[in-house]
Amino acid sequence: DVADIRNLSLIYTLAGVDCIDCAAEASVVNAVNEGIDAAREIVEGIRRPWVMISVNDDEDLHFRKAEFDPENCPLDCTRPCEMVCPANAISLTVNNADVHTKLKGGVITERCYGCGRCFPVCPYDKISSVMYVRDATATSELLKRNDVDAVEIHTSGRQTHKFKEFWNNLKDSIGHVKLIAVSLPDVGDSTVSLMSMMYTIMEPNLHCYNLWQLDGRPMSGDIGRGATREAIRFASRLVTLKNRPHGFLQLAGGTNFHTIDGLKREGLFQTSFLENNCRDEISEVQSLDSPPSLIGGVAYGGYARKIVGKVLHKMQSDYRLSLVEDHPDQLLEALTEAVGLVGTVKCYKLANILP
Repeated sequence: DVADIRNLSLIYTLAGVDCIDCAAEASVVNAVNEGIDAAREIVEGIRRPWVMISVNDDEDLHFRKAEFDPENCPLDCTRPCEMVCPANAISLTVNNADVHTKLKGGVITERCYGCGRCFPVCPYDKISSVMYVRDATATSELLKRNDVDAVEIHTSGRQTHKFKEFWNNLKDSIGHVKLIAVSLPDVGDSTVSLMSMMYTIMEPNLHCYNLWQLDGRPMSGDIGRGATREAIRFASRLVTLKNRPHGFLQLAGGTNFHTIDGLKREGLFQTSFLENNCRDEISEVQSLDSPPSLIGGVAYGGYARKIVGKVLHKMQSDYRLSLVEDHPDQLLEALTEAVGLVGTVKCYKLANILP
């Protein structure tokens, strides 16, 4: 929901992220920018992260919501869906006002981000998913705003005709952004050829940076250490290929606190220290003889939401207020969590950042 989005954006802006990815909806983009602006009021001169909106050319796990009718749930159900949801997006209570006692509530749509944890744990198989595809015309209008910097297109990686159709509907507005990211899974031997075909489709209208987001294991980063292996394996295979298409490579899907350690073990992480990480003028301490980084970045989704979200949810429970900066103790706790994660990529010296 927009209150959490606003606070998450504030905290991760203070933590020094380069880009904040959000849903392609005007209210959500507004909430992200509000959080960024609030962070820049707290720390004068802090870098403004790019705002990226996510869209899809076909059905995709990132674009679904859980759905069920709570009145169909047995009263004696232990409600494992409530316990397993990382976004606190399921709330069930007993409705005693009804002649026949029933459960009420269900999925809080604004909070659900489609991770799918609830589907297999329902003992009665009553939870279904609702898929949706972002409208290309509405997306084009968002890209023309002066507060959207990038767009990420999620694609299945198995075919290109829907990608081409979606791109053609966006191409007139692509000139308004600084970065085009394409998120795709590893589909085996055909992955690189499909990436090349997609780049050929984009190239005539591509006048900005492009990035390939390697979606190893979608929305699994908050599960544990093992979830990051597929993303690293995907990246390891691509960086060895000479014929991979133009563009930066970024890890996603299963990324968490253990990702950078995994990249280091594979020799894919290049250290670059930021001497003044909170200011617009950033000095990178790096040898002139160093080769270019093989991995251009790491995208954190569910894990990033989880570690900060637990603080925000506690704050809202205790105070029923939405502005995290109004509660310094909670702000510091949330920021410590965020900096601990972002710092694995940025190589922060934490003693110089947090008190």
